[in-house]
Amino acid sequence: MCVSKSLLIQNGTVYDGNGSPAVQADIRIRDGAISEIGPHLPLRDEKVFDAQGMLVTPGLIDLHVHAFSGMGQFAVDPDRAGLSTGVTTMLDAGTAGSLTWPAFHRHIIPHAAEDIYALLNISMIGCLQGNPKMPPYMGELNDIRHADVPSAIACIKKFQGQHTRLIGSKVRLTAGLANQRVENERAGLQGAVRVARETSTFCMVHHAMSQIPAEEVFAALQTGDVFTHMYHPHADTPFSGKDGAPCDALRRARDRGIFFDVGHGMGAFGWKIAEPACQQHQFWPDTISTDLHQFNLETPVVDLPTTMSKFLYLGMPLEKVIRAVTGMPAIAMGMGNVFGRLFPGRQADISLLQIEKGSFPLTDVVGEIRTASERIRPVAVVKKGVLTHLA
Repeated sequence: MCVSKSLLIQNGTVYDGNGSPAVQADIRIRDGAISEIGPHLPLRDEKVFDAQGMLVTPGLIDLHVHAFSGMGQFAVDPDRAGLSTGVTTMLDAGTAGSLTWPAFHRHIIPHAAEDIYALLNISMIGCLQGNPKMPPYMGELNDIRHADVPSAIACIKKFQGQHTRLIGSKVRLTAGLANQRVENERAGLQGAVRVARETSTFCMVHHAMSQIPAEEVFAALQTGDVFTHMYHPHADTPFSGKDGAPCDALRRARDRGIFFDVGHGMGAFGWKIAEPACQQHQFWPDTISTDLHQFNLETPVVDLPTTMSKFLYLGMPLEKVIRAVTGMPAIAMGMGNVFGRLFPGRQADISLLQIEKGSFPLTDVVGEIRTASERIRPVAVVKKGVLTHLA
């Protein structure tokens, strides 16, 4: 770690985060903020990081993690999903509910080096369990009474304000997490949407192996909401058209301004879905995220750069891959004026990456492997002006 009031990143290939091609530029950082961007900036009395051959991007944003460590089966320590992997900002996707949010807010978020924001699970207890390999298999919607709308609304409103970290609602729609009761799933969906509307926030919906049709979910969402796990390989995939084409409801939802997020996870990214969706039908994700938790750290997710590498393999242009983990998730979070782009005056959150050449196996959630000739690797990260060298 390099703590300095002034840092000059030289000779990097700079991607702004808006999807435009890269430029060769230097970036000067003073007092935790970007002070200047331009070619061949003069050296002053400052630390220098030579980024020759590296990609210099806005700090990576993971739109779907579980970082409420110590609570339940899933969550990981923020650092495991964060700076150690090149990620500077993350969105916890509903690990906490209204009963457990105060502990997350008090004991985890303030102590993390990363900026952590969160979505409130419509279930009061949050995402405590639900791994089918760890009995008893039960989820947060097993009891319909947990989908308590008034307590969720009250929680978000209580914590809204200038420094809010609670920015929306979340529901997990999987039959096994709702005691195989469609009425429980439906109460969760309707409740999460209502919470978002009554708090002027957005809703993220996890949908896979659900008894609610995808078309019904899309109809409930509005501009700015997020549909995650878009390339899951289960029977209720929305890529149900001919040759793996997106269904009409999926296309209409995108046209209405709903964000589509990867949310790779342990069960939600399959090559057999993603390959035709992306390569044949050009239905690329708006945001690339990991759904990182305890059960996918080693495989198949590993980290956000590995997930980015899968879309590079699929043929997504590098500048679009970078936008999907910088500018676009910032916009989805309603924070496009804070994160996701490189501008003088902004907080100095920067990721430094390399494209490695070689032979790299990339595994999906059913164990299918594709071998890529290149992958993205984090080299260093700057958070609030502090430089950390990675392995």
